[in-house]
Amino acid sequence: MERQRLLSISPPSKSILSPVGNGGNNSSVTTIVKNLTTLRDGILSIEDSQGATQQTRGLREQYESILSVLGEEDASAAGLQSLPLPPKRHVEPLLPAASTPPLSSSPFQDNPQQSDQDMFSEQTQIMRDQDTQLETLSHSIGRQHHLSLQINDELGEQVGLLDGLDEDLDRTGMRMSRAQRTLDKVSQGAKDNCSTMSIGIVILILLLLIIIFKT
Repeated sequence: MERQRLLSISPPSKSILSPVGNGGNNSSVTTIVKNLTTLRDGILSIEDSQGATQQTRGLREQYESILSVLGEEDASAAGLQSLPLPPKRHVEPLLPAASTPPLSSSPFQDNPQQSDQDMFSEQTQIMRDQDTQLETLSHSIGRQHHLSLQINDELGEQVGLLDGLDEDLDRTGMRMSRAQRTLDKVSQGAKDNCSTMSIGIVILILLLLIIIFKT
């Protein structure tokens, strides 16, 4: 029962108003008109008892905004009226008269029923809490997305570094292969030169021996 009462006096949302502007079914129009009428009566009731407050000013702006979306002709046709000017708030005297207040004859209740103002305040606070939670969730999702982009960039850089390292290793291997072939050629040339020098020395010794024996 309390939930139904809260829903019946809470301001209608924009998603509910959209069928009105587009010619929705009669049940939706009736529900919206009933909610707006309840909202108007609740605002006037609070202003009559407590005068204009910050809460009623916000509700007034929402109500007038919805009427402007509906259009003057559609609102008038549905029986919706603009809110009158709020009454001036009664200012209590600083020094009240010294009189004994009459004793209340109503029985004491541990959980008195909430007034319309309390229900409006509770509904407004719930909406504010939901907006705060959604905003926090949006910021968290944005941060996670930003971190994901940074991680993706870092992974791309690491892949680029690994590719560069592979290319450097390939070039180093090619250089080592060429150096090995050059060393093999030098070693083979040294072996050939050594054999030639050995043959020349042997021939020279033979010539010297022939000359010595002939003399």
